[in-house]
Amino acid sequence: MHVDAFEFGRITIDGVAYERDVVVDHGQIRKRKKGPSKPRRDEFGHTPLTAAEEIPWLILHVTC
Repeated sequence: MHVDAFEFGRITIDGVAYERDVVVDHGQIRKRKKGPSKPRRDEFGHTPLTAAEEIPWLILHVTC
């Protein structure tokens, strides 16, 4: 797995561009499930990463 490029609002991993938050889990890329953290969105102005989310390894936050 190789991060080819990144900038505000976009990350390119192995030639695929993502314009959303992604989670890297044992070499697999998946969409971040923000549901458990949404109740805190109004408090922060965005959906923060909280302990309620099951994040196994790495999250790449590319959007605000």
